[in-house]
Amino acid sequence: MKNSALKTNNIKFNYSYAFLGIFFILYQILSSVFVYLPILYGLFFCYMIYLIGEKEKTLYKFDFRWYFSLFYLAFIDITHNYFIFSSWLAFFIFYYVCADWIKMNLKIGKLIPVCFVICAYVFIYIVDFIFSYSENEDIKFFGLEYFISIIVESILSYVFFKDKF
Repeated sequence: MKNSALKTNNIKFNYSYAFLGIFFILYQILSSVFVYLPILYGLFFCYMIYLIGEKEKTLYKFDFRWYFSLFYLAFIDITHNYFIFSSWLAFFIFYYVCADWIKMNLKIGKLIPVCFVICAYVFIYIVDFIFSYSENEDIKFFGLEYFISIIVESILSYVFFKDKF
């Protein structure tokens, strides 16, 4: 009986997650140095919405992927000089206000991830704008790098998530 309990509670470490985690952290450091690399906010918003949908279908708890995504969003906030946890706030507002409405009412099918990417940047910009205004700090404006990020992330999200929503 002890052996079966050990086998069912055995947690296997997946090296592909460790490799991807290191890759994304190094990528984010590079994107803070080279301005025209996409930030990947929208791609991680799509991934987190996918993980929530997977959790609702399987009734399992969130795993490492969810918590890494939250960590990564906070890491983006830090490396790109946004207010800390503003992306978390933007994601949860977006998810509870707009995500289901977009999936149910917009009849754009495979372009839903592209819409999620655009909404991710809009919501993050609005939340950061509110925080900047309340703290009397300089307000960030959409520049060319944001449009490049939106376009590249829209393409990536279409490729990875076109049949997931």
